[in-house]
Amino acid sequence: MSKTVKIWLIVGAALILVSAILFIIALAFCGWDITKLGTANYVTTTYEPSGDFKSITINVHTTDLEFLPSEDGKCRIVCCEDERVKHTAKVKDDALVIDTEDTRRWWLNFISLSFISPKMTVYLPQSEYGSLDISTDTGAVHLPKNFTFESIKVAGHTGAVNCSASVEGGVDIKLNTGAITLSDVSAESMKLKTNTGSIELSGDVDENIDIEASTGMLRLKNITCGDLRVKNSTGFIKLENVISAGFLEIRNKTGDVALEQSDAAELYIETSTGSVSGELLTDKIFFAESNIGHVSVPKSATGGRCEIKTNTGSIEMSVKE
Repeated sequence: MSKTVKIWLIVGAALILVSAILFIIALAFCGWDITKLGTANYVTTTYEPSGDFKSITINVHTTDLEFLPSEDGKCRIVCCEDERVKHTAKVKDDALVIDTEDTRRWWLNFISLSFISPKMTVYLPQSEYGSLDISTDTGAVHLPKNFTFESIKVAGHTGAVNCSASVEGGVDIKLNTGAITLSDVSAESMKLKTNTGSIELSGDVDENIDIEASTGMLRLKNITCGDLRVKNSTGFIKLENVISAGFLEIRNKTGDVALEQSDAAELYIETSTGSVSGELLTDKIFFAESNIGHVSVPKSATGGRCEIKTNTGSIEMSVKE
């Protein structure tokens, strides 16, 4: 190692040490309350839009969203928000529209420091609404079972969606990074997509379910639906008590696939690196092949087609007696 490199390494280590000491001193002056080191000043604001509405449209940046029933029959939106990043709430064309007004100068986005998560709680006076359309950059969305919507659409970059609400129409949720959890949700159809994050789903879907992920565990439990299509790149896929009235298709590049007490009229399962195992409820005509791995499937001449392929991994399937 040259003398110059050694000098720069020593200088870098010294700067890191000085920065750590200054941080500790600043934290001590703040009474060891790390939130006081933030550059943003947070305030609690309550918005009370007037007028009746059927649908809801929300556009937020870095705010956690929670929906709760209103106890006094009035719509209120309570926000813990940066005083420079306020929100608006108004009723327009039979819809509640919540938007974000960022009054910060553009360069403040690069030096803004906060240890508090902005939060918005939406208190709704009714239990049934039309469409719910949410657009968020970073933040979690929580929808409890108290509500029913005609449709739900959520688009986000980094965050999570936790939903137990009922939906008369379709559910469309897309995240770049984050977990999607739908518990005991009833809907007409469903599309779920996340690049990095897990997906957990239970409920009844009248028509089709389409699920797509890149990296993460996918767990489906206690589901009835029409066709079911699951596509994943890297991660474990597990189906437990999942009944598809039509076609069930699972494609996984790297990761195991497991089915417990599940079934469909026809099944197609493919994985590049991973094993496939499970128990079906009814007889199937099996077509199974693995380039490197053990294959064990029932020999049956009745039932729908069940085709399973894997390059590296074993295949072990059975039918409940």
